[in-house]
Amino acid sequence: MLKIPDEFSFFIKENPPEKPQVAISACLNGEAVRYDGTSKRLATTSTLLSNALTLLPICPEVGAGMTTPRPPIQLVRTGDQIEAMGRDDKNLNPTPQLEQFRQQSIDKLAPSLCGYIFKARSPSCGINSTPIFNSEGEDIGVGSGLQAAYVQQTLPWLPIQEEQDLATEQQCQQFIFQCQLLRDLRLGCQQQGLAAVHKHYVTIINVLPNQQQAALVASMKAGTQERYWEILLRALAV
Repeated sequence: MLKIPDEFSFFIKENPPEKPQVAISACLNGEAVRYDGTSKRLATTSTLLSNALTLLPICPEVGAGMTTPRPPIQLVRTGDQIEAMGRDDKNLNPTPQLEQFRQQSIDKLAPSLCGYIFKARSPSCGINSTPIFNSEGEDIGVGSGLQAAYVQQTLPWLPIQEEQDLATEQQCQQFIFQCQLLRDLRLGCQQQGLAAVHKHYVTIINVLPNQQQAALVASMKAGTQERYWEILLRALAV
């Protein structure tokens, strides 16, 4: 992660500042919503993350109408399509319901969402870590779960992490900073415009590689604020 100057300050001055809203896989927030009726609470949610962020628990399977407990599902590739199919019950295919829920849930949150914490290897929530099988049940690689893939495609600027990457205080603080920065960029653009935000952050931008500086300036001049957020957040990521 780029070293932030000691004189760094956010563009929006609030006292106290509103916590960034961050979605989290509900099982990581301690809710017993996994297919086997258990949870997988992330230890750091009870201290570091919950103190700095407003955590919004989401379970795509429950949101799509599936029960808890429920038959396990896995990702299956058929041709160019990846679907969520029953692991044991081959006739189970909740893909349409999961796709409907992911669009509704993410589109509703998108205007204020500042981050997302995903459960690794989940058929809904894994980030490039979920096993993918072929129609014969053979493991053919890994990819993103249906919910995570939609977030990656539609909100490429959004800070996202799996739980194993938020196990230490340093990892949590880096993620929190990213979420706070996105909130600041969004509010700053709403209140005073992208050019004013760019001017405020110029001391950080000036220490970035020339290619990233040029991309930020081009995005600022074009007024493509979401592309600007994506470039800056990635430049400051670990």
